[in-house]
Amino acid sequence: MNPILDLNSEPIASLVYLKTNIGGWFFDAFLRSTHTSRLEITQHPVQAGAALTDHAFLQPKELSMEIGMSDTARSLVPGQFTGGWSRSVQAFKVLQELQALRVPLQVHSRLGLYQNMLIEEISAPDDYTTLFGLRCTVLLREIMVGQVRTVKISEKPAVTDSASRGKLEPVDVKKSVLKEMGMDSAIQKLLGG
Repeated sequence: MNPILDLNSEPIASLVYLKTNIGGWFFDAFLRSTHTSRLEITQHPVQAGAALTDHAFLQPKELSMEIGMSDTARSLVPGQFTGGWSRSVQAFKVLQELQALRVPLQVHSRLGLYQNMLIEEISAPDDYTTLFGLRCTVLLREIMVGQVRTVKISEKPAVTDSASRGKLEPVDVKKSVLKEMGMDSAIQKLLGG
């Protein structure tokens, strides 16, 4: 099974922007979605009064989706969730593979289109009520992608071998002060040399 789909192929292209899906995978039911958008407001305490705010920035978006799958229903897109023991088990495996790939996904829901989403957590309770189906919660989080730009600073190289080193002059080595005073031989005798 290959979890990477061509979102431009038919019949997926006609559905991708119309029906709720995770990376082009159309599950039987989306029972509940929780959309979280949070603004981080910085605070700096001051000596007197309340904390000052000088900046605010958006945190990555979070999306929690409760998914339902039935072993008796037919797939909206032919060929999805096939090849396994059951459709529900195969759907769970697809979610795990999408998570393991760590490839940013596009998620479409009734409230909006989310780009660059990763599956952070999959929670699927399994009991007698889910014997022929799947009910799981998928937590997705947006990853922020940085913009990189190269700026040319100078045409000239920073280091060169042809740089002028100036005029080199010979320097006289100074004699020891003790040698000039004639005391160097007396010190050598004291040291046993």
